Amino acid sequence: YQLVPEWARQDAVILVWPHKFSDWGNSENGNLLGKIEKTYIELCHYIVRNQKIVLVANDQFHFEHIQIILSNNDIDLKNITFIEIASNDTWVRDYGPVCVQGKSGPTILNFSFDAWGGKYSYEKDNAFNSKFKEQLNLNSELLDIATVLEAGNIEVNANGCLLSSSNCFQRNHTTAYTDLPSLEKKFREWFGCEQIFWIENIQLAGDDTDGHIDNLARFCADEVILYSAPNSSKDVNKNSLTLLAKQLQNIKLQQSNNFELIPIQLPAPISKNNDLLPTSYVNFLITNKYVLVPVFNDKQDNQALKIIDDCFPSHEIIDIECTALIQQLGGIHCATMQIPYGFLT
Repeated sequence: YQLVPEWARQDAVILVWPHKFSDWGNSENGNLLGKIEKTYIELCHYIVRNQKIVLVANDQFHFEHIQIILSNNDIDLKNITFIEIASNDTWVRDYGPVCVQGKSGPTILNFSFDAWGGKYSYEKDNAFNSKFKEQLNLNSELLDIATVLEAGNIEVNANGCLLSSSNCFQRNHTTAYTDLPSLEKKFREWFGCEQIFWIENIQLAGDDTDGHIDNLARFCADEVILYSAPNSSKDVNKNSLTLLAKQLQNIKLQQSNNFELIPIQLPAPISKNNDLLPTSYVNFLITNKYVLVPVFNDKQDNQALKIIDDCFPSHEIIDIECTALIQQLGGIHCATMQIPYGFLT
């Protein structure tokens, strides 16, 4: 199988719309559901301009609610395919379909999902992909894989390189191939990658994923890696991100890799109930025309946008206010999953 990088041509982007039966609807979150819907409206506003959205509603009532909201905000529905699948949460990056090309054609890899080591309810999310394939009537194989793997923790380029955080495979669960040598072998089979580079013992404060790579380091091109850096000498993430930079430098030295490493400082800390939230600018989504970048009403936002703009000369950079999205510990990349070209057309 072969997993293409995110900047390859896409058929669509999947969004699972927030609903009252998810954590967005918890009473402790107050009016957060209304606030987060504004973020999803903005995501739809840009994505539908150049490609399709597969928009997942929790049920029929929810589906009608979403249609009304989008129509009232002048979102053109012709590029949106609506389906109904009950979900526990909206972070489809981590439980949604991983679309690869196989010798026999398009294939959906259906990894097991356990809500980042059983931290939350996950039974509906773990059943998502079979229902997704059935409702879209996709002409592709669905391959069930017992291994727990979240796509927010795999980052690939087109040269057969894969970045991943080892922490996320060392949680207390009992599925197969959780030791790193076995995982490397399976990665080569699943994703067509020849070089696997591990980031070890790095995670942002407040990150309940145990260190997903999409909060730490992202490929912007085959030989360009953008990575999170501390915003000051007092940043609580300073020691961890200093170690991240050293590990990336070591990766660059391995087998004479020509990676260009570009640091991007975190925004100032944001807290919820005195707990730090894992804010990061590298949790962006690459679409066919745009790169949708999370911003946080922070003085660092403009500099971050400039750095990302330099990394994507063929894309337009769009800032998306994410102070609501980060309240549930995720970003734009976490909330979306791209479908590569050839799966829907």
